[in-house]
Amino acid sequence: MSLTNTLNSLWQVIAVGLVLGAGIPAVFAVGLKFLYGGALGVDENGDPTTAAPSPARRAAAYACFALVVCAVTAGIAAIVITGGH
Repeated sequence: MSLTNTLNSLWQVIAVGLVLGAGIPAVFAVGLKFLYGGALGVDENGDPTTAAPSPARRAAAYACFALVVCAVTAGIAAIVITGGH
């Protein structure tokens, strides 16, 4: 096995690790950020208030959450199909 083959395999493992290892939680975090409407201030009781997200932001958040659910479902299906090994 040559150094080129080793480096080629290494970057593929790193890319998949970044996408699946950090990418899925990052998409979930972006969905949460879209769902947060923003701070408005405080109410008469001193509790913080937030704005409702716009319909476009809500749709983007749900799309992010759907992508995460699909990725998790695909991962579980891959484990079950291959017999868990």
